[in-house]
Amino acid sequence: MATQAEPHAAPNRPRKKPASPFGGGIPIGVIGLIATVIGFLPTFFSRLSKVDTIHLTHGWTMTSWIVLVLVQATLIRSRLYKYHRFLGWCSLALFVAMVATSCQVIVLMLTGKSGLPFEAAKFFGYSDIADMPLLLFSFGAAIYWRKDRHMHSRLMAATVLTSIVPALARMFNILVWRSFEGLYHAMHPTYLLILGVLGFAILSDRKNGRLTWPLPLAFGWISLVYATQWLMMNAHWYDSFARYLGSLA
Repeated sequence: MATQAEPHAAPNRPRKKPASPFGGGIPIGVIGLIATVIGFLPTFFSRLSKVDTIHLTHGWTMTSWIVLVLVQATLIRSRLYKYHRFLGWCSLALFVAMVATSCQVIVLMLTGKSGLPFEAAKFFGYSDIADMPLLLFSFGAAIYWRKDRHMHSRLMAATVLTSIVPALARMFNILVWRSFEGLYHAMHPTYLLILGVLGFAILSDRKNGRLTWPLPLAFGWISLVYATQWLMMNAHWYDSFARYLGSLA
């Protein structure tokens, strides 16, 4: 008779491959920060003393958001969860300020007071307006799924990608065209880079067996915005909506 139960061997359960960090906050945050610094160096960072209050606040809140995502991702990788949670809840105020100033800048741009012709403002404002719902949803979902680190990181990365279209367009214009007309051309490599990053991240997550819906959703949404960017310029309802926003100032 056995007097002591023999230890049972633990069942060999297949383990999922660790998720690649590419779709998370660090690499996407780095891309966003580089684009922001290069794209807004001539009109913002190099002339801070001459920037009006609204654009100054907006510029710093947008830049701070990208830095925040980088810091938060670094804290998670360093297993400093306590500091990550504390900074995460504090970031609510920064997010509200970022959205509020973004709306102010969009309205100001559509009034013509920023010196941009209405048709140009309507064109460049479209991506900001169309991406706003995705930005709001991604952040809200990131809070809801905050205990799922993989899902949370992808949702926070989506908030960066939806907010850097203007920075990327300016960066490509500076590097290639260096003209006002070049900003229109720069929208193509801007969208293609964002979609390329998302596509690479999706394939990476799929390869590692960790693909979830946030990145495919962002890919589909941004693809739709890209596909309709030029079409909307001839849409009467969008023209009326843009003029209404401009009248709010």
